[in-house]
Amino acid sequence: MSIQLPPDEQQAAEALVATGRFTSIEEVITEGVRRLAMTEELRSKVQIGIDQADRGEMVDHETAFERLRTQAASYDEQTG
Repeated sequence: MSIQLPPDEQQAAEALVATGRFTSIEEVITEGVRRLAMTEELRSKVQIGIDQADRGEMVDHETAFERLRTQAASYDEQTG
């Protein structure tokens, strides 16, 4: 695939390659797309939470943290 970046974005990508963190502009673009996909996934999950809250489907912080402690303990038992 071939893409054409606007000059300012091309310069930004080249500057990132120049830092040594990325080996090519393609790698910069790949990382950007990966991060965008992660952001969109997070945005979707946040919206699900907002919709649940709007419907009154919430738990208090004590219940939430107890669930997290239980999950962590279960994970520790499985891995430890």
